[in-house]
Amino acid sequence: MDTTIKITSLHLVVGIITGIISTGFTLSWFGIKNDVFATALAFIILYFVGQLAQKQFGDEISGFSQWLWDGIMPFLVGWVITYTLLVAYL
Repeated sequence: MDTTIKITSLHLVVGIITGIISTGFTLSWFGIKNDVFATALAFIILYFVGQLAQKQFGDEISGFSQWLWDGIMPFLVGWVITYTLLVAYL
């Protein structure tokens, strides 16, 4: 598979999982109800997923623009959509 597909898929799947975890902290599934922590957790997870992708695909990435559109944006879109839908309907 192409590197772009791998990076985008990794960030999108982790973004969806992070949306579910963030919803858990917003709706107090884990005994803690804190929206700020849920948001901070998403950015911390994004950082570590980016480091993992950098370690695996660092030689094939050409600049910040590719990281922005192949990694950061799919993560944020997956996280925001999942988080918003779950918080609104649960």
